[in-house]
Amino acid sequence: MHNIKSIRCGQGLGDSLYLQSVCRYFVKVKKQRLKVATSWPDIFRPLGDMVSIIPFTRQGIDIVAHYTMRKGIKETTQFQDCCLQAGIHGPVEMKLDWVPTNHRLISGLKKHGKPIVLLQRPRNPMGRTDGFGKELMPDCNVIQSVINSIKHRALIVQVGAGQPIFEFAGVDIDLSNKTSVSDLLDISSVADGFLGYCSFMVPLAESFGKPGLFVWSSRGLRSIEPFIARITPRKILHCNTSSYVMDNWTQEQITEVTNGFLL
Repeated sequence: MHNIKSIRCGQGLGDSLYLQSVCRYFVKVKKQRLKVATSWPDIFRPLGDMVSIIPFTRQGIDIVAHYTMRKGIKETTQFQDCCLQAGIHGPVEMKLDWVPTNHRLISGLKKHGKPIVLLQRPRNPMGRTDGFGKELMPDCNVIQSVINSIKHRALIVQVGAGQPIFEFAGVDIDLSNKTSVSDLLDISSVADGFLGYCSFMVPLAESFGKPGLFVWSSRGLRSIEPFIARITPRKILHCNTSSYVMDNWTQEQITEVTNGFLL
C-alpha cells in the first residue's frame, strides 16, 4: 500500500466531481491505484476497488489536483487546470460512469413523460455564510424567466441543499434537501438538462455529458476581488454541452439561448 499515491482536489461537491474524472484517467488509462481524500465518497463508486477513500485532508497528499493555483490563466478551463496540476498533459475525458440504484426514484420522475430538467436551488455561493463571493449569485429573476420559458416542455425538478435565498415558481417536483448524494447522481443520470448558476451543477452536468444552461452574474465579473472576477464562463464551462446567459442581457438575447436549450 505504501506506493499507492494519495490525491485530492478542493473540499466541495463540485471539486470531487472534477477529481473523479482525474482519478478515472489514472485508473482506466494508467491502471494506477489511488487513495482519494474526499468528503464525497459516493462519487468515486464507479472506480471500484482501484481507489480507496480516506477522509478529506490537506496534509501529506501526494497529488493535489486543484485548480486554484491557475485561476489567473485564461487559456485553460478549471477542469484542465485540475488535470495539469495532477501532472496530466494530454486530454482527459470528463465523465462519470454512474450506475443508478434508486430505481423507484427514477421511475417516479420518468412516469411524467417529459424531459427532466434539474434546477438548482439558490443558496449562498460556495456555501459561505460570511458574504464572501455573494456577487457570484446571479439575478434569480433571470433564472425564473428561463423556467417560465421551458416549463411547458419539461419537468422541472429542484435539487440542492441548504437554506434557499430565492423561491422559484413553477417547480414541478421539489427534491431539495430530500436526496442523498447517490440519489442526486441517480437523478442526474436520467436528466435531460440542468439549469442553474456557477456551482457544482456545472461539473455535474458535464460529467454526465448533459446540456447545461447557466445564468452568470454580471456583478461577479465586475468584482474588485480578483478571485471572484476570474470566475468566468470561459474558465468554468469545459464542455460544449454547456451554455450560459448573462443576467444583464436583454430578454431577446436570453430567449435566443433558452430556445436552443434541450432541442
